[in-house]
Amino acid sequence: MFKQTIQKLLTGEVICETAFAEEFTYLKVESEFERVSDFLSNLDRNLTYLDSADAYYCTFQQVDQSNSAELSALFNEMRSVFRPLVEFLDLLLTATQADLPLHGKSVININALFEPFEQDQTLRDQLRHLTSIKPFKTNKEETREQLATLFNKLEDMHYFVRKNPGSSRYFATARFDLIYCLIEFLNDSEQVDLPDEQTEQQDELLF
Repeated sequence: MFKQTIQKLLTGEVICETAFAEEFTYLKVESEFERVSDFLSNLDRNLTYLDSADAYYCTFQQVDQSNSAELSALFNEMRSVFRPLVEFLDLLLTATQADLPLHGKSVININALFEPFEQDQTLRDQLRHLTSIKPFKTNKEETREQLATLFNKLEDMHYFVRKNPGSSRYFATARFDLIYCLIEFLNDSEQVDLPDEQTEQQDELLF
């Protein structure tokens, strides 16, 4: 389990109870947490715990020439999906009329979304726009197919998991909580886009 956990952390996975139950339980053991943390420190990494999401992920200890290229690649990747993800979260909040935004362990039954979208032209227009851009782009024209494509893509990106293949119930992972942390970071920094400059706060973003 040690090797398996390390590999997931170093490839940028967010270990929460929903996404990786075995690794999550493993890291809950204090001695194993320390063991993993000590190993990562030799690689100039930290094992970071996000209290609000009850999740673990890997961060750099510092930003310097040795990892600047890797960090730039990370931010370029995040920039390409950040706005579509925020649009999705806003769309879902409107469609479900929920009081709270999506968080790790939230459950969405995609079947319950079909009716709101079929009855609301504005929701359909927003969905059509969202599925016309990367990473959610699809040639599907039917609302149900567009929703299915959207959720399947988010599952591929590890924002959702399904307990059983083909299930209509999607369980949110702690990756959504990191999106809120990034939004808060950008708001605090009064930035409209992801920052190009390297700051100390970048250390706390997802690996």
